[in-house]
Amino acid sequence: MYAWFYSGSPLVVYPLVALLLFLTVFLGVVLRTFGRRSERYEPVAALPLFDEELHESQPANGERHA
Repeated sequence: MYAWFYSGSPLVVYPLVALLLFLTVFLGVVLRTFGRRSERYEPVAALPLFDEELHESQPANGERHA
């Protein structure tokens, strides 16, 4: 539709370069995130999410003290 308008413009290159740069960085982050399944993550994954010894004074199930 607007191909005749953009056909002679040298500025059309910049959005394409930005798109390729974005896709490269995005795919790099995704591959780095999901591609590394190492033994060094196992000890961190096994850590408890809640330390009961430090939070014994808190009521269970989110109840509040009266």
